[in-house]
Amino acid sequence: MSGPAAPADLRARARSSGSTVARRVLDQPLRRIGMGGAVVLLAVTAAFGGLQEQTQDAPEVLVLDTPVEVAPFELTVHRVVWTTDLPGQYLTEDGNRWIGVVATLRNTSDAGILGVTLRDALTLTDVEGLVKETGLVVPGVTSTSIALLEDGSSLSPVQPGLTYEAVFLFEQEGSVEPPTTATVLLQRHTWRSGSLDPTMAWWDPTTTLQAELDVRAARSDADAEGDA
Repeated sequence: MSGPAAPADLRARARSSGSTVARRVLDQPLRRIGMGGAVVLLAVTAAFGGLQEQTQDAPEVLVLDTPVEVAPFELTVHRVVWTTDLPGQYLTEDGNRWIGVVATLRNTSDAGILGVTLRDALTLTDVEGLVKETGLVVPGVTSTSIALLEDGSSLSPVQPGLTYEAVFLFEQEGSVEPPTTATVLLQRHTWRSGSLDPTMAWWDPTTTLQAELDVRAARSDADAEGDA
């Protein structure tokens, strides 16, 4: 037997919240997650806007080399590549590789923003063998690191008004073939106070643009010069 579901009032709160995560989990039998787990999960999703009214249009099509506003950033995706070597960044296992989304970005707010918000702004799906898994709050898989193209150093915080050339790095297991395509998702955040905390912050990452993009092997500077 699967056991009883969560109490009706708790499930009603989840359904009325518009939170897909909370609704799906609380419709599961309690034997699977436990009453305590249900209450904790509902509280967590509330902190991320799970109890806020959610309205979402279908994502627009992401076009390469086209700047788009996904608050609090302006992002321009240029290409998706894979490589096994990137100075300043380290894979967790020998033989693994990086899937990198190369982009130009700018913080359009008036204050510095930590890299965790930027990491949630661009995610990846439809790629087999990624080391990280899809989370509960942010659509898609978030990057392992965001590196500056200039020197390979990690980007955080993101200062306002500055333009950065960067690559969002997703580690893929070496036992899996490099992908030929990947779906890139761009998330917009909302500036508001938390449901459980009055502090103002960037919440509710919501997918506003996405596209299935080709993935190719990264070329070195020497390769690029040879093609010239």
